[in-house]
Amino acid sequence: MKKVIFIIIIALLLFALYPFANDFFNTSDKQGEEVVFSVANGESAKTVAKNLKNSGLIKSEILFSLKLKATNSATKIHSGTFNLNTGMSLSTIIRKLTTEGGGESFTLVVPEGYSAEQIAQKLEQNGIMNADMFLAALSDDYNYDFIGKIPKRDLKYKLQGFLFPQTYEFFKNASAHEIIDTMLKEFEKQYAKIADVKNIDYDTIVLASLVEREAKLDSERGKIAGVIKNRLNENMLLQIDATVVYAISDGLYNVDKVYYKDLENTSPYNTYKYKGLPVGAICNPGIKSIKAALMPDIHKYKFYHTDENKKDGSHIFTENYDEHMTTQ
Repeated sequence: MKKVIFIIIIALLLFALYPFANDFFNTSDKQGEEVVFSVANGESAKTVAKNLKNSGLIKSEILFSLKLKATNSATKIHSGTFNLNTGMSLSTIIRKLTTEGGGESFTLVVPEGYSAEQIAQKLEQNGIMNADMFLAALSDDYNYDFIGKIPKRDLKYKLQGFLFPQTYEFFKNASAHEIIDTMLKEFEKQYAKIADVKNIDYDTIVLASLVEREAKLDSERGKIAGVIKNRLNENMLLQIDATVVYAISDGLYNVDKVYYKDLENTSPYNTYKYKGLPVGAICNPGIKSIKAALMPDIHKYKFYHTDENKKDGSHIFTENYDEHMTTQ
């Protein structure tokens, strides 16, 4: 009887371990989805394994690490951007990571509040690619569910707002499509941590972009989002300077002063001329501004202006126009 039980236990263990053993020894690839995967300079094999798992390229970090060790490949992984596939075997993934890439790379820092135009300008100034090449690639097709939530409006760049602010590592020969795809993937990853990315509301991203350009202090992001919501509910013009600057600076935000004539700019992004949110996002917001847009503070404020006495980026918030004028 004990022998039968022992045999059953061994059989169950073999059955449970078979999928892992199959993945470990398998060298053939299957059909899958294309994934652009990046490895930063100095990134550890452990971090690479974690990122591969998060990207859906491997099932087990431990199995991948064991395969690296068995093939003596842990210290041979190159940095750069790789075109991988979810149907690839561990052997194929490791071969690509250790034999491809390795070319000269560059670091792209995208601060919160940067526009697509500013990102393009930075790439051109750093000698990576022509700015127009990057901006043209914003019209390419990208396979993300949230893109389908972008309404058909007269948008300057429909992906504005979704190029997630982050520090990235790319090969110098990376295409504009690869760079944009990596940013979109990072947006999807970060947004999924706080809300359902498949049911994203585009206007939330537009609102977040306004908060990002207006708020200087993290503590005021929710409050500013609340002011914008209150003004929308009262059918008031938002009158946000950043929307005018976006329009008159061609998205580069290199304008020091807004004149009264600028407030009449006919751009659909100008919230001094048109009620409601601008037609689209005016920059690419960070996760804190997105959170503020998702959960604005509840209050009665409808106005705010910079506190010129403190000069720390804070604002004075008021409930009506008279208070707003007397506090300036």
